Amino acid sequence: MDWIKVERGAADTSNQFQHIIYTSIEMANKLKTKTKLIFGQKEIPITIKANPVVLSSTGNHFENPAIFQMSLGTMEELLLQTSATYQMYYTDSTIHIGPVIGFLLGDQHFYYHHRRMKELTDAMGVYQQVGGLFIAFRFCSIDWNEKCIYGQFFNFVTQKWEYGKLPLPSVVYRRGFNSRNNFVNQYKDELNWKVFNDVRFDKWELYSRIKDNESLSPIIPETEILNLSNLSRFLQLYKNVILKPKNLSRGRGISIITEKPNGWIKIHDHQQYNDIIIHYTQLEEYLSKGIYQQNEYIIQPYIELAKIDGRPWDIRVVMQKNTSNEWQCNGIECRLAPMGRMITNISNGGRALYLNEALELAFGTEVDIDQIEKEIFSISLEYCKIMDETGYHFAEFGLDLALDQEKHFWFIESNVRPAFKGFKELDERIYQRICYEPILYSAKVAGFGREVQDENKIQHHSGPECTKLHNHASEYGKTE
Repeated sequence: MDWIKVERGAADTSNQFQHIIYTSIEMANKLKTKTKLIFGQKEIPITIKANPVVLSSTGNHFENPAIFQMSLGTMEELLLQTSATYQMYYTDSTIHIGPVIGFLLGDQHFYYHHRRMKELTDAMGVYQQVGGLFIAFRFCSIDWNEKCIYGQFFNFVTQKWEYGKLPLPSVVYRRGFNSRNNFVNQYKDELNWKVFNDVRFDKWELYSRIKDNESLSPIIPETEILNLSNLSRFLQLYKNVILKPKNLSRGRGISIITEKPNGWIKIHDHQQYNDIIIHYTQLEEYLSKGIYQQNEYIIQPYIELAKIDGRPWDIRVVMQKNTSNEWQCNGIECRLAPMGRMITNISNGGRALYLNEALELAFGTEVDIDQIEKEIFSISLEYCKIMDETGYHFAEFGLDLALDQEKHFWFIESNVRPAFKGFKELDERIYQRICYEPILYSAKVAGFGREVQDENKIQHHSGPECTKLHNHASEYGKTE
């Protein structure tokens, strides 16, 4: 694998049907038998020629790339960006330049806002290890006629995202979902791209796929689709139930319903943060309007989570595939609900805690932190194995687990687009690790993976199965 930089050179009119690439004498001798070049999903015929003016370079380091001179026409056909430093490898007759990686965002305009792009910018901290062209795009930014994207690319020189006409990527890291959730699969064969995190199961689909697993079934709350009959049965069984929209996240739309004496029912609307009291005879009418009419809901028993100072908390686990295609636990954080609230999401005011900190505050010093951490990893890995068996390509999950007051584990839900805000507050190194891993994985899937050289940027310390998140002693763990 070599590093290269593309510069604009003079056009060669001796053969208008081929693209001429000029490079150093040394590099031209190495590549003289190559007749094709692939960049992203573009493939063109090429001829390699030596230009004595081009200084010789081994191209063995990001800071010392070999120079490829191309005509403006060649660069425009490939949609290359000269600000990028690329990796190059070659087979019998073909040169591959890349990687070309796409971040698929949601269709709303605010997804391009600098605050939304901040996480992707942070992920580019590993750029010098992978190089290439990174593109942020939306479904509506694809030009199907020209087979290109009008989106943003990361300019490593300016450290900014800039708009441009860009090539279709060979690998897509999905970062957003919308009403056209399946288009990446529908066009997968035509576009010849590899997409990971290509589907998002709603809460009911997820429950249906994992409820019969021998290891996970004891920790999965009973779940049903919301209707009057199911809600009545759950209230009779559990007295306290939670209603969740099938397709929403970050605590949106959640209600907690509690059975009271003499046929009265209390409904706590988490989003509006208010309580209403109705009689059971009014329940059917209440369910037929408002948020329950607009969204499909599931019902679960409300679990009395372990508490710290009267506030519930849960556990967020980030599982990601590494460049060996193995699932790896790259972070554990605990999320403490705000005072007076029942929902723990950081986006709703929750506070991030280290695992050992939360366990000791909730249960005292006699708790076996290492054993709990092993159980967290075992549950998380089992879930990832189930998802791999679906046949979809997943590479990142944010799993929400919880302990009740008896230290019994519960599986709450899973997201393919987890938020990392709490990790950034706890430990910048852990946050960077979580941001970087999908970039390294994407490059590997695209065929441009390389061994990590800079231990100061990506740290692979030896340690337990799961990343430790202990006060003053954060270490990165690596799964075997």
